[in-house]
Amino acid sequence: MRDDKMAHLLERFYPYAPVWLQNLGISLYGLAWRNERLGGDFEQYVSGFRERDRWSPQPMQAYVDEQLRTVLLHAYDQVPYYNRVWNEAGIDGSELAHMTTARLPRLPITLKQNLRAAPEEFVARDVAARHKLHRYYTSGSTGTPVTHICTSEAHRRFTAAREVRSFGWAGTSVRRSRSMIGGRLVVPKGVATPPYHRYNLAERQLYFSAFHIAPGCVQDYVRAFNRYRPRVLTGYAYSHYLLARMMCEQGLALDYEPDALVLSSEKVTQEMKQVIRSACRARVYEEYGAVENCMLATECECGSLHASPDFGIMEIVDEKGEPVPPGVAGRILCTGLLNEAQPLVRYEIGDLGVWSCESCQCGRRHLPVLQEIVGRLEDVIIGPNGRELVRFHGIFIGLPSVLEGQVIQEASDRFVVKVVATTDFGSKEKNLIQSRFAERLGPVSVQIEQVRDIPRTDRGKFRAVISRLSHQTGR
Repeated sequence: MRDDKMAHLLERFYPYAPVWLQNLGISLYGLAWRNERLGGDFEQYVSGFRERDRWSPQPMQAYVDEQLRTVLLHAYDQVPYYNRVWNEAGIDGSELAHMTTARLPRLPITLKQNLRAAPEEFVARDVAARHKLHRYYTSGSTGTPVTHICTSEAHRRFTAAREVRSFGWAGTSVRRSRSMIGGRLVVPKGVATPPYHRYNLAERQLYFSAFHIAPGCVQDYVRAFNRYRPRVLTGYAYSHYLLARMMCEQGLALDYEPDALVLSSEKVTQEMKQVIRSACRARVYEEYGAVENCMLATECECGSLHASPDFGIMEIVDEKGEPVPPGVAGRILCTGLLNEAQPLVRYEIGDLGVWSCESCQCGRRHLPVLQEIVGRLEDVIIGPNGRELVRFHGIFIGLPSVLEGQVIQEASDRFVVKVVATTDFGSKEKNLIQSRFAERLGPVSVQIEQVRDIPRTDRGKFRAVISRLSHQTGR
């Protein structure tokens, strides 16, 4: 959600507008959004990432260490949180001026709960004084709300990296026509009639509802794909898999060949790739990132998932915060190098990862390979009419009084919501959660329970979404 007048107006009146006016509003918003991502020095940033794509390990390491020192000194001088925490740990500017990636374990870990509790404490004072800041409210990869803050220039750097590494490696471009299955309620009602998509003319973007994927709706999705023929398909990986699986079950496929699919938000398995390719007639490329934009990993032409250290330094560490060897699972920490407004240093995003023991045949030895990402534990919600939905923890977006939240589906029309909340959580927040369920699923029963904590798995994570129904059906 963007913090500007156009976004607020669109979200306020959008649900009540006819489809043609919704398309117009999305296109006007898309026009501003395109300049936000692709304007300014975007081409310069693209050139930089393309140049570094061909580097050897030594120049890349030297570049990353130099950028790291710049970020750390700026954070120490201008970011209240890091100035306080590092001083308490006995770390001063002279040590930061000689910091390298190898010495990062000397610095304390930044927990997600610290950012969630006081996002403004992470904002650089000098950047806030000179630039307009954009705020994005999200539940992240779990039911833990966070606020991501950045400048327009930082957003262009993020997009430039994806243009080169995510889209470029897949043989396509962010500038080409594309489709998106994501978390926005582009079709605002829980129970609605076709079309289950809207069109952003300014960016040639076909935006599908992630909340209406059901056997009876599949033909409408396929008709829209074939009508607009987007060159690159993007968005939630599991939503694309659900749609593709239903297409295969009904003997449906796209009648054209897109460039590629660049999918994120969930781990992409070989089974998912095969099913999606059968229905969508193009290869799937996996993208792994964080809403806080402090790291990026993308799939190359050889099928390996490479981290981009010039975007953000990724560490995989043990319980003491020390690096684990390749082949061993550990906690993922990220130090972003592109966001001067809200720098995050050794930030624990909540996922577990494993470095690969082998190098990739693509030859990019300066971009380390991830063997596996473990995280984002949630089930698929199955709606009353057979719809299948993922990333359902989005009902907690914009609720700062919710520290953690979990959705449990007991039946197709009955849910329990557990929240760990502050004293500010009350009837207003409960009503908003109830209405968000209705928007996504129609009339269902929702029981909201305040709890002291949410049980963790053996690996210390909690499941953001649990569906008793999906377990019963074997999905």
